[in-house]
Amino acid sequence: MRRKEFEVSEPELTDQFLAERNDGVLTFNGPDGWPKAVPLNYVFKDRVIYFHGSKQGEKMKGLHRDPRAEFVVYQAHAFIPSYFSDPYLACPATVYFRSVRIRGLVTQVEDSAEKATALAALLKNMQPEGGHAPIDAEDQRYSASLRGVAVLRLDPDEMTGKFKFGQNLSNQRREQVAQSLEQRGLSGDADTIKRMRDSALKCPYGES
Repeated sequence: MRRKEFEVSEPELTDQFLAERNDGVLTFNGPDGWPKAVPLNYVFKDRVIYFHGSKQGEKMKGLHRDPRAEFVVYQAHAFIPSYFSDPYLACPATVYFRSVRIRGLVTQVEDSAEKATALAALLKNMQPEGGHAPIDAEDQRYSASLRGVAVLRLDPDEMTGKFKFGQNLSNQRREQVAQSLEQRGLSGDADTIKRMRDSALKCPYGES
């Protein structure tokens, strides 16, 4: 059963999450008819997903045959041990996370200017310090590279987000988990506490 309290209704939150991240998993029907799941780097620009790769291989063959695809971006923020809220049962153990699922059609980008713009945005994500000549379709030094690489665009038909930060807990139990995270003090715990408290302000589903 899908938990409605974890669903994200604000598009700006899913957009911000997609802009922060640069890796996800693309699923599509492979050329042999079996589902394929491919991890890849991406950039979220102008509300579409761009990624690149070889012009050959299973990914290109599968998407050429059937352009329907689903793309998932996921970030685990903190593992929440069961004993944070229950001294006996293992059931409360969980992970607090953010995820976005995008369903749509994948198109191969042929326009050299769009390819250059997408590749420049991809590289900026991974190499923000620069240290290279700007990727420009008019720059002859990039002509061969732009012709040789495949740039693909996923145009979303459907986008859903799920952010889980204890929205289903009562205020008392949520604060108990937050205090346990504070005492644990692992990397990411302070950020998780902030997200828990921000989510509590927005979500009406918690127990009284």
